[in-house]
Amino acid sequence: MKVDKKNPLLVGIIGGLIAAILAGIVLYFLFEYREQKISETILMTSISNADRLLDKNMTEDALAIYNDMLKRVSKRKEAKVYSHIKNKQGLCYSNLAMVSNKEDNLTKAILAYEEALKIYTVEKYPVNYAATQNNLGNAYNTLGEVRDKEENLLKAIQAYEQALKIHTVEKYPVNYATTQNNLGTAYSILGEVRDKEENLLKAIQAYEQALKIYTVEKYPVNYAATQNNLGVAYRNLAEVRDKEQNLLKAIQALEQALKIYTVEKYPVHYATTQNNLGVAYSNLAEVRDKEDNLLKAILAYEQALKIYTVEKYPVDYAMTQNNLGNAYRNLAEVRDKEDNLTKAILAYEEALKIRTVEKYPVDYATTQNNLGAAYGTLAEVRDTEVNSLKAIQAYEEALKICTVEKYPVHYATTQNNLGVAYTDLAEVRDKEQNLSKAIQAYEQALKIYTVEKYPLYHKGVMSNMERTKELLQELLEGSGK
Repeated sequence: MKVDKKNPLLVGIIGGLIAAILAGIVLYFLFEYREQKISETILMTSISNADRLLDKNMTEDALAIYNDMLKRVSKRKEAKVYSHIKNKQGLCYSNLAMVSNKEDNLTKAILAYEEALKIYTVEKYPVNYAATQNNLGNAYNTLGEVRDKEENLLKAIQAYEQALKIHTVEKYPVNYATTQNNLGTAYSILGEVRDKEENLLKAIQAYEQALKIYTVEKYPVNYAATQNNLGVAYRNLAEVRDKEQNLLKAIQALEQALKIYTVEKYPVHYATTQNNLGVAYSNLAEVRDKEDNLLKAILAYEQALKIYTVEKYPVDYAMTQNNLGNAYRNLAEVRDKEDNLTKAILAYEEALKIRTVEKYPVDYATTQNNLGAAYGTLAEVRDTEVNSLKAIQAYEEALKICTVEKYPVHYATTQNNLGVAYTDLAEVRDKEQNLSKAIQAYEQALKIYTVEKYPLYHKGVMSNMERTKELLQELLEGSGK
């Protein structure tokens, strides 16, 4: 059958069908486009809401949204959105690590940041790359507190250095300062485990770079934080070189921090800095103006304790009380011996209310050793027997933690102190028995303090032991044994 193409009715029908099909296609794509746009709007609104929640420290709520969004976002098709969510997810896990499951949450944070960096490359997204590298550095830095300290700090440093390739002082001065401050902290902590002097010098250099931007006028809080960090770095550097000079620099930096960290505005930061200042003055007292600097240290610790109460900040309270006890014990060497030793003992006993053997075994042992030293010195001026027995009891408590296997150096120090306490006790009772116990304690100390490894300590313990052996020999000869 032949179709008449000139038939107006047929042409109209065909034209109508074509128009309907085209209209359907257009409507379909318009509908799909509209649906896509609605979906994108919902997605971006959800992400914005999560970002706001994260900024308000509502971390768990934000994380729930990010996790839900990751189920809907294609890594391949929506790469930038995906990497944004992964970076924010990492921040959530980093925040959660501050309050619980530290290692687990930091491991999750690192995985999230590394996933984001697969898209946030230095070539395509340099600014996002730098920000995420800085976040990654922070996570590794904190993870170093709980495991593989050296390895994680080195990874943190590497991440910060990657960030600084983009965060230059010229283009991004504030980000540059932030990352330099973080880098300084990583080097400071690394100095605790290796190459102390070298890493502390790098830390100081990084903090000084940060302070070129973090001026007291423009960024007072950041200025104070970095000055505090700088002060701690100089204080630690003083342990290995130029003691007096570096301690004076430490004190200067900490006093700069306290111009901003006032007790009214920033009470906790004020207390932290005062405690750091107290330690610096205590250390300075070892090389000059002993009494004056110890009094300054005590004043600083007492200022810290106005904020660090046992109810609100028990761990910091205990730490500062222990430091205060040390300052009073050292002050007793130059004035008011009995009075200052009594104050030292009270401070140590306050610390031990928090530093229990169950919760904080290492801190418990440290404070017990300090307490033993205070009682041992007090025994020289009053109640020799009672105070010597208290000293011995404290040292024996310390030795429950400071075993020869786990803490050999602390074990040796405490055994030497125990020997001295038994020697003192021998002056008032059971002379032969206590001198023998003293010698036994010195011999334990010498198993660690060998002449090859610790020549100075070896010499000191040997001197104590020889003196005690002479006393015992005199006693035995006098009794005809």
